[in-house]
Amino acid sequence: MKLPPALLAAQDRLAALLGCEPSRRGELVTAMLHRGPSEVTGYWMQLLIAAGIATLGLVSGSAAVIIGAMLVAPLMTPIVTLGMGLATGSPLLVVRSSMRVVVSLVVVVLLSAGLVRLLPFHAMNTEIAARTTPTALDLAIAVFCAMAGVFATLRPASDVATTAAGTSIGISLVPPLCVTGFGVGTGAWAVARGAVLLFLTNFAAIVFVGTLAFAAVGFGQVNVHRLETDELESLGPGSMFSRVFARRTSTIRRGLGGAVLRLLMPAMLLAALYTPLRRGLDEVEWQVSARGSVDAAIARLPNRVVQARVHVERREIQVDLFLLGTRADAEAARVRLATEIANASGVTPIVDVFAVTDSTEFEALERSSRPPPLPVATAETAPPSPPPPSTTEVIEEATQRVRTTVKARWPVSAGELLRIDLGAEESEPLALRLTYLGAPLEPATIETLTNIISDELDATVVLELFDLPATSIPLDTLDNALLAGVAVYAERARQSDRLFVCLQHPAHPKFPRNKEAEARWSLLRSILDAHPHMESFEGPRDLLWFALDGCAIPGAQGE
Repeated sequence: MKLPPALLAAQDRLAALLGCEPSRRGELVTAMLHRGPSEVTGYWMQLLIAAGIATLGLVSGSAAVIIGAMLVAPLMTPIVTLGMGLATGSPLLVVRSSMRVVVSLVVVVLLSAGLVRLLPFHAMNTEIAARTTPTALDLAIAVFCAMAGVFATLRPASDVATTAAGTSIGISLVPPLCVTGFGVGTGAWAVARGAVLLFLTNFAAIVFVGTLAFAAVGFGQVNVHRLETDELESLGPGSMFSRVFARRTSTIRRGLGGAVLRLLMPAMLLAALYTPLRRGLDEVEWQVSARGSVDAAIARLPNRVVQARVHVERREIQVDLFLLGTRADAEAARVRLATEIANASGVTPIVDVFAVTDSTEFEALERSSRPPPLPVATAETAPPSPPPPSTTEVIEEATQRVRTTVKARWPVSAGELLRIDLGAEESEPLALRLTYLGAPLEPATIETLTNIISDELDATVVLELFDLPATSIPLDTLDNALLAGVAVYAERARQSDRLFVCLQHPAHPKFPRNKEAEARWSLLRSILDAHPHMESFEGPRDLLWFALDGCAIPGAQGE
């Protein structure tokens, strides 16, 4: 389509303002079309080096190393070339650059996955996680970086060395692909998907901005067909690529269509990516709002908060709180926080509140309870020194201190603490085996509880938690796995004098039992009968549960 002379003149003026004289257009396109052996070797060498640096920088969490990989990576060049191919309607540029981008993507992902598999550790860190949740803000950043990249392409290389370096850092093409390789190598497919989305965002932004900018400065005026012919002739008639391209060039040219269609191609890709990117931005907005609501709810608590740990991510909120007060204060604060956070955020949070004794008040009370110091006795009147405590007394005192500390710091929401056992080893770490009636604790809660007990005892503590379910266990289908689990629970229940084992069963089973089932039930009864507080009664279905100080009224379970 021939453009009006006024529009052609405007394109020439815009190109000159950006530092690209109209006479240089053909030179830029020719440089992109021509690929010598040294250029090909240099590209792949730089790409492999950048992929290796980026992968090792990501797994080690080093931002400086990752930035170094961005500076080395040459992947932006074929993507900008693809934008030039769409702007000029050059099938040769489009095909070559597309093939190079696809092969580069595969090479980087496979190399990164292979390196990750060889490493002895595969832990997630902030550098990896930061490239798995792109948002619409990343799209805006990519657009501005793409504009800088196009500007660097239009001007002489000596004028834009700093711009090119900054663009390489800002656009971040190889690191997301390496994170994809990390996800592939470790089987973390959610990580791989998020990183691919970030790469596609940057890719689409560069192609769209490049196509639009190159078309705006008049590269559509270049006789690209003649330049393509010259390039293919330079390859020689024996070149396989020349023969294949010559047969397919008309088909490719028709597929590219007019200038408007070529611009719509990357625009449609951007539109398709915007929906998940917008969802990511909404998630970030929710996280900021939810964290603010949590902080406000904590600030409104009547008790003084010693420490708070808040984790907000992907529609999940977890709060671990330490406040000065009693266990009743901790439970009231837990209920209040859970209600306020749920109302503000729309999700049910996981809240654990720990009561911490005011050390200042405790020390003052301890000082006031001490008897006044005795007058100093002379050598003649001094009473004999009391004998030192025995080893047994020292051990009993230390054991009692440990038990008192654990009971005081045990979270009310975790359930009833049934038994505290100390490890037999005298050296650190101090192993504490805690048996309780409640659901398994979250890892973050266990870590927090371990730290607070270790600090108060001034010793390294390792907690081993043995839970007993606080809800009933259906026994309608008693297989070997369930029988083994019940046996473990029954053994734990025997360690507490307050705990009752409650077995409910119908007078007549709904379904006849074969010999294997009868054998399992017989073994179950023998296991449960060994418990000193075992109660059995009839009910609507087969159920087992554990209760404190007596079983529930028969018939109350499973109706």
